[in-house]
Amino acid sequence: MTSENVTDGINRRTVLKSTIAGGAALLAGCSDDAPAAGDDTGDGNHWIGAQGSEAPNYNVFRITDTTSGDRVTRVMDPAYAFDENDEFVPRLVRDYEVNDDFTEWTFTLTEYGEWSEPYGEMTADDWVYSITEIIQGEDNWAAVSMADDWRMPVDAVPDGFEAADEDGEQAWFNVEQTGDYEFTVEMPEPFPGFLEEPILWGFQEVVPRELAEPYVEDRDGEGLNEDDEIQELSYTGNLGAFTVEVLETEARMYAPRSDDYYLRNYEGHEDSPHIDEWTYEVMGEESTRLSAIQAGEITAAGIPARRAEEFDGMDDVQVISTPTVYCQSMFYNMRDDGWEALDIPEVRQAITMAVDRQSIVDDIQYGYGTVAHTLSPEYSDFYDDSEVAEWEYDPDGARDRFENNLPDGYGYDDGRLVDADGEEVVLNYVFSDSADDTELVARFIQDELDENLGLEVELDPVPWNTMLDDYLYAEPGDSREWDFMAGIGRNSYPRAPEATEGFWRPGESVNGYGYDDPEGVADMLSEAATTPDQDERQRTLAEAFGILSEEQPWMFLYFPEDLNGYRHHVDPTEEPSIAWGYDVHRWEIEAEQ
Repeated sequence: MTSENVTDGINRRTVLKSTIAGGAALLAGCSDDAPAAGDDTGDGNHWIGAQGSEAPNYNVFRITDTTSGDRVTRVMDPAYAFDENDEFVPRLVRDYEVNDDFTEWTFTLTEYGEWSEPYGEMTADDWVYSITEIIQGEDNWAAVSMADDWRMPVDAVPDGFEAADEDGEQAWFNVEQTGDYEFTVEMPEPFPGFLEEPILWGFQEVVPRELAEPYVEDRDGEGLNEDDEIQELSYTGNLGAFTVEVLETEARMYAPRSDDYYLRNYEGHEDSPHIDEWTYEVMGEESTRLSAIQAGEITAAGIPARRAEEFDGMDDVQVISTPTVYCQSMFYNMRDDGWEALDIPEVRQAITMAVDRQSIVDDIQYGYGTVAHTLSPEYSDFYDDSEVAEWEYDPDGARDRFENNLPDGYGYDDGRLVDADGEEVVLNYVFSDSADDTELVARFIQDELDENLGLEVELDPVPWNTMLDDYLYAEPGDSREWDFMAGIGRNSYPRAPEATEGFWRPGESVNGYGYDDPEGVADMLSEAATTPDQDERQRTLAEAFGILSEEQPWMFLYFPEDLNGYRHHVDPTEEPSIAWGYDVHRWEIEAEQ
């Protein structure tokens, strides 16, 4: 998937892996003679992965794309992860405790973490400083992309907490150092799902205090962003499994194994990582990536569903299917610059009924996926089919519902939808041109709406960043024309669905399609996040996702399966799950024969 350029107010984790980003060229690193794809890499214990887009920014406080994020993860571990059984997996954070009412969480860091010279030992002081002075910095002076993560809605700001907005409707978390390797996060309201929320889970937004201090004192966000050590990731020390030697925005990253990796001090990780070298190559074309893995020039690549059987039948390639948390959908433009009828839930329902989504799964995804009815996969603990409305394929019913709920002035002339002036209605469907399947789905939907609703739809394939910057996140009036949009897979966060709140809250940047949330889904998700009673939380979330299935603010299309292609000599150490890859540093990779 891709990324977007940094935009104030965009919550990093709500867009991460929802886009496919590019960015300005930047060359960092100190060597140009590292092995590239296709080179002889000695004993073959060299992982070469293909990425579909450039890495626009290595400033961990501003990253919103997976290309940059994946590269950072190779050289700096996250706070913690979850395994295939949803169990806590310690990384830089080794342990945690929570009080009885879920308002105070205490985290213990590794004692073996070292920054690069001259910064010395990594301590809780670095973490607290990065959170309180940069992420929670006044007026978001550093233009960080995750500032919303470290605060929560309140009826009134309690004593001992600071307001996080002008209206006093948000309060910052209190983050305090309580030991050399220990810090505490205190919330104004109970937050039982904090551990599973994408706040500290996956967290990498920490740098040495000494490195950050000059920029904090001057409130110099651009200076911090342009700092050589920040953009070269040269401060990460032994905090990751690999150490950067070459870091190129538009091309590759090369990182050999770190012999001082902190994780080696823990049982079961004494020899980690089991891979000697890691390279990322940018290969923008799907055909290039597939040819490269077939030829053995790269170790891994995503496989499109239409070619999964072909690649799985190859002697030198294995295809591993894993469930995904991402929902492929078609967004409706419900802003002032969109077609007015899209504001009407019954019209959106009719459009969903007019499209055979099961055929999309069967014929375009080749069965690798399930039809989506709301932003929650059926395997989630919070999915309740008794609450979910399933809009089955029904062309006749779709036409009736559509025609009966159109705004005044619209009607049909010789089977085609026309406006009050008798002009045929033509809607614009913009989609990312980065994946063939996205275009196939767009053409299928275009045909379905033409045949079943008499609705003319024009297709507009555009580059990923163009779609985000010029359409979705541009203000009405400045935006280019669009009515439908597809190619963005939004994260359902099945462990902590409350994290999807911003998708539905009016005014949030990630709600770029202008949904006005008439049923208060965002408030329900916010309420669920602070509910200690798990049964009550379950009921609230189930009701919220039921409302979304009824409202159809997006056409929920399908939850695909990720099809991961690897050379035959890769031996994963984990079972397929939504956590796939959490243990990759212990995967075995042998020399090819």
